[in-house]
Amino acid sequence: MKKVMLNEMTALEVQELLKNADQVTAIVTFGSCESHGWHCCLGPDFFVPSEVAKRVAQKLNNVVVLPCVPFGTSIHYNSYPMSITLRYETEIAIAEDIFESLINNGIKHIYILNGHDGNIPALEIAAHKVKDRHREAKFLYLPDWWTKVGPIMGDRFEVWNGLGHGGEGETSIMMALRPELVKLEDAVSQVPENVIKINEKVDIIWDIKELTATGATGDPTKASIKKGEQMLEIFVDLVASAIEEMNSRGWEY
Repeated sequence: MKKVMLNEMTALEVQELLKNADQVTAIVTFGSCESHGWHCCLGPDFFVPSEVAKRVAQKLNNVVVLPCVPFGTSIHYNSYPMSITLRYETEIAIAEDIFESLINNGIKHIYILNGHDGNIPALEIAAHKVKDRHREAKFLYLPDWWTKVGPIMGDRFEVWNGLGHGGEGETSIMMALRPELVKLEDAVSQVPENVIKINEKVDIIWDIKELTATGATGDPTKASIKKGEQMLEIFVDLVASAIEEMNSRGWEY
């Protein structure tokens, strides 16, 4: 199996990779560490994008994966232990520095793969700031993979299109990836019906304590390994096909 993780490569291997840096795509992943309910580990937002990025890079040529940033902006999850929360300014600065490092080494095709809702605004700001300084750089950004995979899954999900923080979808995909980190017997259904209804008209700035008594939302009791494996296949194809299409276009929009 070929090496795809940047931090697993030797300096000589990286030097060889950078001989054709203009053809290389770097997948930069961002996660978090916070409660996902009584039943699930604190790290789905780290484990899921990390594994998907690796699988994509194994499928394609000239794709390198950076180690996932394990912490994110999680202030809206602080009500449950143990959120490791970065300030928005910190998250923006970390992302900017990573993007700048890639560009300074000649890699100007960057796919941002985000695993955590709280990171969304910070990563967009960072990408815009770096793009303004390096107009030749090309960014693809998947801010919320769960909203893309859910509709493709369709009626294979039973509740709320599989959505939720540690809900049916996220629990399923973790069961497929790291089953030993999920205790389904502790899962509790916590579907925020009022929020779902109001969100049809406007977004709510919520704290997790307002939505759930467990730290999770959605219905993880409906999760299964089979659903998780289907999600992984869809997710990997979603990322890989976007990179392939950009390659076919010479990264011109």
